[in-house]
Amino acid sequence: MANGEHEELMDDGHLEAMDQEPYTDFSDDGEIGENDIVFDCVHCGHGLVINYRGAGLVINCAECGEPVQVPIPDGMELADLDQEPEELQNQIRHLRLTLYKAEERTQELESVINSLKERRTSLEKERATQLRRLAEIRSALEQVQRLNGEIGTACNRIFEMIQMEMR
Repeated sequence: MANGEHEELMDDGHLEAMDQEPYTDFSDDGEIGENDIVFDCVHCGHGLVINYRGAGLVINCAECGEPVQVPIPDGMELADLDQEPEELQNQIRHLRLTLYKAEERTQELESVINSLKERRTSLEKERATQLRRLAEIRSALEQVQRLNGEIGTACNRIFEMIQMEMR
């Protein structure tokens, strides 16, 4: 995709490239306009730049992907932002894209959770089977020990009988 473009989720569910990013990576173009807000990601410290009309928005950091709220400059009120309908549409498109990606990620994570639940159930069943088998082995070992003790007692009796006969 060309530099300065990002994907847009259209009403029909398809993604389309937009001409303008809602925010830029601090290091992308090196030029900061007088209407830009410069701030650092609170998660990774990466420098970000966004047009002043993005004040108060929550965006994803270009570096770490974590959501970051754009600070509102001192002396600025959100009511001061008289946004054009086209700008509002761009924000809506960006929010739709973000929502779409979040929903995709949610589905991926739900799939992982379901897979982990299935694996846990499988492991719990295997553990129960192993515990039953260990109980059987323990019982068999106790029986062998008991029989071994009986054999030892019988051998001692035979030994005593042989000694009595030898007298």
